Amino acid sequence: MLCHEAGYAMKKKSIFLVLILLVLTILSSFYVVGGTQAYSHYQQSILEDQQHCGGQAPVRICVRAPTAIFSAFYPSYVSTQYPLFTIDYSSSEPLTLILSVTVTHFSQTQTHTVNATTGTQSSTFIPAQLEQALAKLTLETNTALHVEVKDTRGHSYYVDDIALLLHSRWLMQWTTLNRLKIAAWVTPGAPSIAKLVTKATAHLKDQEAPVPAAMVGYNGATPQQVMDQVDAIYDTLWKDYHIHYIQASVPYSATALPADNTAMQTVKLPAEVLQQHSGMCIELTALLAAAVERIGLHAEIVIIPGHAFLGVALTSDNKQFQYWDAVDVNNNVAADSAMTAANNLYSQNEKQHTIIDTILISDARNTHIGPMF
Repeated sequence: MLCHEAGYAMKKKSIFLVLILLVLTILSSFYVVGGTQAYSHYQQSILEDQQHCGGQAPVRICVRAPTAIFSAFYPSYVSTQYPLFTIDYSSSEPLTLILSVTVTHFSQTQTHTVNATTGTQSSTFIPAQLEQALAKLTLETNTALHVEVKDTRGHSYYVDDIALLLHSRWLMQWTTLNRLKIAAWVTPGAPSIAKLVTKATAHLKDQEAPVPAAMVGYNGATPQQVMDQVDAIYDTLWKDYHIHYIQASVPYSATALPADNTAMQTVKLPAEVLQQHSGMCIELTALLAAAVERIGLHAEIVIIPGHAFLGVALTSDNKQFQYWDAVDVNNNVAADSAMTAANNLYSQNEKQHTIIDTILISDARNTHIGPMF
C-alpha cells in the first residue's frame, strides 16, 4: 500500500513537472518569436526611414539610402561598387531619364542614363569621393544625398536633398560583417610609415647575427630573419618614437548586431599615432601591421576579449605565425621579450577558446579593402 501511494505521488509529481516544462517552453518560444519579430520590425522601420519617394507625372521615383555612413568604409564601397544608394524608377509613358546622385561636399556626381517604362526598374550608385574629403572628416558631419532626375531636354521630374550623416573616419564599428574593414586603418603607403621603416632598418644590427642587411620581407629571409625585421620595427617605436601605450578596451564580441552602438570605437590612423606618440592596442597594432605590410610581410590582427595584438606570418604561405603585443612599449621591453609574452598570450587564449577573431590583412586586400589613404 505504501509503495502504491509512493508510486502514485511520484506519478503526480512527474505530470506536474512535465506541465511546468511545457509552460516554460511555450513562454520561451513566445519570447524568442517576439524578439525575432521585434528585430524584424526594427529592421523594417529602418528600411522605411531610408526610402524617399516622389516624382512629377508621368515619372515615379523612390530613392533608397542609409541614414548614416561609416566614412572609413566608403573607399571599399567604391572599389567593390557596393550598391549604397538605389533609385527605383518608372514612367507611365516611355522616357529617357538622367539620374544623378551626389553626397554633398563629399563625393563627385555620378550619373546614369536610363530608359524608363511602366515597369519599375532600379539603378544603383556609389559616387567616387572628392579628393581630400575623407582626410578632413574627423568629426561627425551632417550632409545630404542630392538626387536629381531629368529627361534629355532638361525637364526636372524629381529633386531631393536627403539627410545623411557621415560618421568620422576614425569611427570603427566592430561587427562580424565589418571585421575585415579594420584593414582600412593599416596604411603601408603613408610617408610616416616609410620613415618608420627607414629608422627600423638601423635597428636590425641590434638583433643576433645573422640578420638581413635591409628590410627584405620574405625575400631570401629565414623565419628568424623575418622575426628580426619585425623586432626592429617594434624596437623603433619605443627607442625612436617613445610611443606610449594607452589602455582602452576593444568592443568586438563577434555577436554585435549592426544597430549596436556599443560596438563603435574611435581608431586613429598610424600617422596620427606616430605624431601623437601614443595609442591604444588596436591603433598600435594597426601601426605595426602597416610597417610589416610595407616590407612585404603578412600581418594579422588578433582580437581577444577587450584587446588586440599583432601576428606575423614567418613564411609567405601563412603556415606559421609569431605574435607581438604593443602593450609592452611603455616599459621599454625589447621586442623579443614582447614576442615571447604575446606568444604566451595567444596560446593561453587559444586553449581557453577566447580568441574572438584573427583578421589577416591580405584577406582584406583580396576583397578590395585597401588603406584609407
